[in-house]
Amino acid sequence: MLNIPRRLLPLVLWLGAWPGLGLAAEFALDASHTSIHFAVSHYDISLVRGRFAKINGTLQFDPAAKTGAVDVRIDPDAIDTGNRTLDAILRSEQFLDTAQTGDARFGSSRFVFDGDRLTAIEGTLILHGVARPVRLAAQRFTCRDVKFGLLARHVCGGEFQATIRRSDFGMTRSLPDVGDQVDFAISIEATRQ
Repeated sequence: MLNIPRRLLPLVLWLGAWPGLGLAAEFALDASHTSIHFAVSHYDISLVRGRFAKINGTLQFDPAAKTGAVDVRIDPDAIDTGNRTLDAILRSEQFLDTAQTGDARFGSSRFVFDGDRLTAIEGTLILHGVARPVRLAAQRFTCRDVKFGLLARHVCGGEFQATIRRSDFGMTRSLPDVGDQVDFAISIEATRQ
């Protein structure tokens, strides 16, 4: 487990996310079409589901060279389970400790392909002040020109899944009643700059 001082997180993520990219096109994540949803077991009876409502970042992608990079910032203070009391508990020092640890970050410069199909993005997630490797499995990913009214833009996007153990990030409160495994469903859409 790598513990990184909060003030160094952006530098560490930036250094790990951008080496050797050549001529990749740059895209900005569209916050209105990008989402991160999660599910975690509650007493092995039901699933607590929620989402992170504030996400921004950039994507670089070169399909011909089969290279890419992503740098995403997630505001854990914008967690939303539909239950204000639970949201406050999840923001507290018992779980995400958002007052002390700040934004979560995901950075990667390793895009994995099977032929021409993107199958995964392997990178580093910094959550709760702890950096760990995380693999985003691509359910689908595509790039194409789309029209928004009179405007035409080149857009990339898709669906990804990931699983982490919250204990790997130092969040052990309420184990095992609240599950250790957290499953994520991630939708992204990014527009070429």
